[in-house]
Amino acid sequence: MSEELVVNVEDSREYRPHQLDSSVSLEKEIGFEAVEVLPNLSLAPTTEELSRLRHVSGAVPLGAWLVALLALSERCTFYGITAPLQNYMQNNRDDPLRPGALGLGQSAATRLSYFLTFFVYATSFGGAVVSDGWLGRYKSLTLFASIYAVGVLVLFVTSLPVSLDHGAGLGGLIAAIIIIGIGAGGMKSNLSPFMGDQCADSGIRLRKTSRGEAVVEDPTLTLQRCYSIYYLCVNIGSLSGVATTLMEKYIDFWAAFLLPFCSIWVVLAVLFLGRTKFVKPAAKGTILPQAMKALWLGARGGFKMDAALPEIQMRKYQRTVRWDDTFIHELKRGLLACRVLSAWPILILCQSQISSNLVSQAAAMQTHGLPNDIMSFLNPVSVIIFLPLAQEVLYPALRRAKITFSPINRMALGFLLEVFAQAYAAGVQHLVYAAPPCYSAPLQCGTAGPNDVNVFLQTPIYVLEGLGEVFSSPATYEYAYEAAPESMKSLLQSVWVGMGAIAVLLGLAMSPLYRDPLLVVNYALLAGVMLLTTVVYYLAFRTHGKVAEEAVEGEGTDGAVEEKVEPCCSGVPGAPVLPSGA
Repeated sequence: MSEELVVNVEDSREYRPHQLDSSVSLEKEIGFEAVEVLPNLSLAPTTEELSRLRHVSGAVPLGAWLVALLALSERCTFYGITAPLQNYMQNNRDDPLRPGALGLGQSAATRLSYFLTFFVYATSFGGAVVSDGWLGRYKSLTLFASIYAVGVLVLFVTSLPVSLDHGAGLGGLIAAIIIIGIGAGGMKSNLSPFMGDQCADSGIRLRKTSRGEAVVEDPTLTLQRCYSIYYLCVNIGSLSGVATTLMEKYIDFWAAFLLPFCSIWVVLAVLFLGRTKFVKPAAKGTILPQAMKALWLGARGGFKMDAALPEIQMRKYQRTVRWDDTFIHELKRGLLACRVLSAWPILILCQSQISSNLVSQAAAMQTHGLPNDIMSFLNPVSVIIFLPLAQEVLYPALRRAKITFSPINRMALGFLLEVFAQAYAAGVQHLVYAAPPCYSAPLQCGTAGPNDVNVFLQTPIYVLEGLGEVFSSPATYEYAYEAAPESMKSLLQSVWVGMGAIAVLLGLAMSPLYRDPLLVVNYALLAGVMLLTTVVYYLAFRTHGKVAEEAVEGEGTDGAVEEKVEPCCSGVPGAPVLPSGA
């Protein structure tokens, strides 16, 4: 018989672990008949135990680790492509200074880069509709990963020297951008909620650690931990850009694109080999037609969604609708979540400076032999360093101090750190303009070279950017999954991703400032707008989710499992293990 037992409840009294005397037999103590069961079930804590005991996350499921590997491999693919893509498009094959292939020039190459970014963000909505309405997230991921692989294959084949010699490069590039955009966009709207599916809420449970301490296993902390792991893997994957930029320089572009081609096959392999390990919720059916009609009726009723409730429609207009009250309430939840995510276009616009103006800023500084675009990789390195520290040290300390650090608060802190990053970037740009030899016209005064400012002054920008992402990005993944109704999880994720498309349009609108000597104004303006956004955001949403925060109030420990966690009281022979909520 297994050492881990459950009891048949034949007594109305609820079992509590601290009431059990280990020196008394199980049957004599609680009067139940012990029977053998599965080992991982546990007790539901009382209200007093919820406030008194330490809260910990549960173990991260295998499916969640596999999704994290999917995210790492997908980002390895995407950043492995985009890092060398500008040089591939812009420069000629015979350029003596920089690697190149197509020779389209800076303007055309930049427009194509913007198009790829915009297209990925825009197509994420279609991926969400397919997932929520028809295929479900697992099948949708498999479909879009396959499309993605075809696009990378086209890019790889047409970047081979023999293909470029026969003029296939430009046509292959355009085809690859469209196919990759569809595949990457479809995956982008489904990967994050698929992670949430693996960490589905199984209820708050009372557990016992290997040290003999009773703790509360909190599913909200498990979800937080899962998304921290997810975002950590995203940033590890983004480091592939370092490898592909070196490969383009020392080998050729076909070698640089071979790496992402291999990594997208890792995605497909994990999806296939792990197919029995994933939690795969079925599609709920498309809600868009009914949602659009309900939104229209709500707008006609004074922009109040309650106007679309069935009883209101019947009483006022003698109209029968095809939804119930629950549908309208879920739609209201989704709309509120969209409002919470509405600040992200400004944040993404600020973050986009990493791959554009800050690279140009570095080119105007003394790099001491380093490539001017290598500094940007301090951003993912900062995330990789600080994210585990936040998860394993900061958040536990805050819970021990009875301080609730909700997703909304974490997002607001991330926004504030972005303000500091942009303000500091404005200061660095001022130093560049104040330094010889070219002052406010860097690299434009003959052969004098960059201005006499050390490029490592940029380091705090990337550290602040990374710290901001540590707080804001995992919190947004977590919030978008928890706030969305079951039938809208991929759809809400696509709304968040779609904010990037708005950011691209805002970036194009601000492009007149992207030149010397106006870049100080650019960074200062971004810092000011981001500060205003942060203040308005926090004042508007600081109480949002207060009920959920109160549910976890009084947590006293880490969101990570620092020790082996066993079912509560498993050290007692024949200890009962009851299902959550028993």
